[in-house]
Amino acid sequence: MTDRARERAAGPLLHRPVTVHAWQDIVFAHWRSDPGALARLVPRGTRPDVVDGSAWVGLSAYVFDETRVPPFPSAGRLGRMTEVTLEVLTVDDQGRHGVTYRTVDTANVPAIVAAHALLGVPYTFAHAGSRRRGDTVAHRSVRHSGRVRHPFRWAHSLHRDRAPDAPRPRGAASVRVHAGDVVDTPLAAELTTRAGIHARYLAQTLFWQRQHAPLTVRSARLDQLEGDLPAAVGLSGLFDREPDSLLVVDGTTVRYSWGGVIR
Repeated sequence: MTDRARERAAGPLLHRPVTVHAWQDIVFAHWRSDPGALARLVPRGTRPDVVDGSAWVGLSAYVFDETRVPPFPSAGRLGRMTEVTLEVLTVDDQGRHGVTYRTVDTANVPAIVAAHALLGVPYTFAHAGSRRRGDTVAHRSVRHSGRVRHPFRWAHSLHRDRAPDAPRPRGAASVRVHAGDVVDTPLAAELTTRAGIHARYLAQTLFWQRQHAPLTVRSARLDQLEGDLPAAVGLSGLFDREPDSLLVVDGTTVRYSWGGVIR
């Protein structure tokens, strides 16, 4: 990890943490993009972050566990969920390198309500699940109401052909990768280690600071990636090509705190 990314990950929080979470089985998929094409998708006071000559769109998917709201103890199973996100890497006028979420899809209703009411983060209800077998990690999110009673049925049907007359889900995403060796490159560090979240909240742009230990990042091989979730959030065609960067982090603990109003 570069010194800059290491400082970004472990930098002191400006305020007391508002939430603390364990992230497990994290998949990072990133695609190069044109900054001009993404400018309309980011909040005022921010712009697409150019890293290694490109702006970047990302999919991040992980198991969100052991949630705490200091000074209270862990919420245990009540705080466990899968999150599947689509995001644009952003930077603000103060030079803080963050992400702007286009969506965070999850089945945890309390998290959705709190994120919308307090954080300005666009959480969306979906039937989301994760599986890990050895170094193979899979995450899936489906907004379609027909999957309500069987949110994990996807795990048994990843290779089935869809019937011609079958309804297409409105906002689905699934990713399965096989994790490989540890990588320690400047690009991997920049794509995975972000200083926080840039979020629209009413007429303002907010910054929520993120802190975690330096990440151990692994390379990954793509086994499967599909879904129409990108089209639902203004990123049509994203899954039509393989990611330009595909990485896995086995786990970390993430702390969020208030970072300030940008504009």
